[in-house]
Amino acid sequence: MSISENKSLMYEVIENMKFMVRVMDENKIIIYMNRSMREEFGNRTGHKCYSILKQQESCKDCISIKCLETKEAESKDISVEDKHYRVIASPAKVDQNGGYSIEIFHDITDQKKLEKEFFEHYKKLKEDIEFAKQVQRKSLPEDGIYWKALKINSSYLPSEDLGGDHFDVIKIDEKKCLFYIGDISGHGVRSSLLTMFLRQVVRGMKAGAADLTALIDELIKSYKDLNLDHEQYISVLCGLYNKETRGLSLINAGHNCPPLVIETAKGYNEVTEIAIRGMPICSLLSESNHEIKTLQMEKGDRIILYTDGLTEVHDPKINQDLGVEGLKQIVYANGSRDGKQLVRRIIQEAKKFTGVNPVDDLAVVCLEVL
Repeated sequence: MSISENKSLMYEVIENMKFMVRVMDENKIIIYMNRSMREEFGNRTGHKCYSILKQQESCKDCISIKCLETKEAESKDISVEDKHYRVIASPAKVDQNGGYSIEIFHDITDQKKLEKEFFEHYKKLKEDIEFAKQVQRKSLPEDGIYWKALKINSSYLPSEDLGGDHFDVIKIDEKKCLFYIGDISGHGVRSSLLTMFLRQVVRGMKAGAADLTALIDELIKSYKDLNLDHEQYISVLCGLYNKETRGLSLINAGHNCPPLVIETAKGYNEVTEIAIRGMPICSLLSESNHEIKTLQMEKGDRIILYTDGLTEVHDPKINQDLGVEGLKQIVYANGSRDGKQLVRRIIQEAKKFTGVNPVDDLAVVCLEVL
C-alpha cells in the first residue's frame, strides 16, 4: 500500500516531524497541531491562530488568509518573546465545504542571533573603514601654494572605499622640497595601509630624503622589514625641486606612468613625456639601481603626475585603453586652462572615454612652478 493510501501512516509522519506543523480553518481556528508544535507552544487546538503569538487580534499581514486568497504559498518571519520563527503557509482544500491553511514553523532563533552578530561586526567594520578612509584622505596634501615654490592641484578617485594611490609634497629645507606619487598593487584595506607606510617612510627620512637614491634604498629596506606574506609591490615616482635654481631631479621606482611636462616657453600645445627607468619596490629588490633624470624648469612650467588607473581606463566599444598618448591629447587640448580646471578636465575626459565606473584608482596631480 502506498503512503498516500495509508491515512494513519500520513498522520504519523506529520505528527513526528521535527518541524512544527499546524492546520487552521477559514475562521483562523487551529484544528490540528503536531507534537513538535504542542511541545513548543502547548496544545492550543480550538483557539484562534494568533493566540500562540501572545496577541489579542489577528496579524495585519496574516499569511494564512493571504495564501487562501492567492492559492500560493506565503512566508514570513515572526517573533514570540525571545524566539524567532520562519513560517510558511500553504493553502489546502480537502472537500467542498471550505479551505484550510497549513503552516510550518521553523525555529531560526540561532540564525537570527548569528545575523545580529554579523550585522554588528559589519557595522563596526564599516565604521573602521570610514575612519581609515578619512585618515587616508586627510593624509593627501590640499590644493594650494607650497613654500612659494609649487602650486598643486589634484584629484583622487579610489575605485573602492579605500585605495592604493597616494601622493605627497614635503619641505626638505628652505630651498628644496620633495614630491612623489605612488601606486600600491591591489585595492582595499591592504593597499591603503601600504600608502600610509610609504608616507611615513618618506616623511621619516626628513632631510635625508634629499638624496633620491638613499630614499629608494630606505624604501626597499623598510618594505623588506615588513615581512609580508602576500607579494605586493609599490611603484613610486619622486621629484626633488630646488626653488632657487628651479632645478628638478626625478627618480622612478617602477612607476609606469611617465610624467608629462608643459613648458611655458614652448606654449601650451607641446607636452613632453619624461621617460625614466627603474624597478618597483618589492621583496625581490635588494638595492636601488635607479637612474636620476634632471630637468631645468621655468616659472609657469607644469608637471603632470598620475597613476595607471588613469591611462588604463578602457573603452569597450573600440577595445582600447586611453593610454599615455590619449592622456597627452587631453593635456594638449586643455593645457591653457589653470591647474584646477586642467585636473578636473583630465578626470572628466577619462570617465567619458570609458563610459563606465573606473575599475582602478585614479589619481592625477598638476604641479606648477612658481
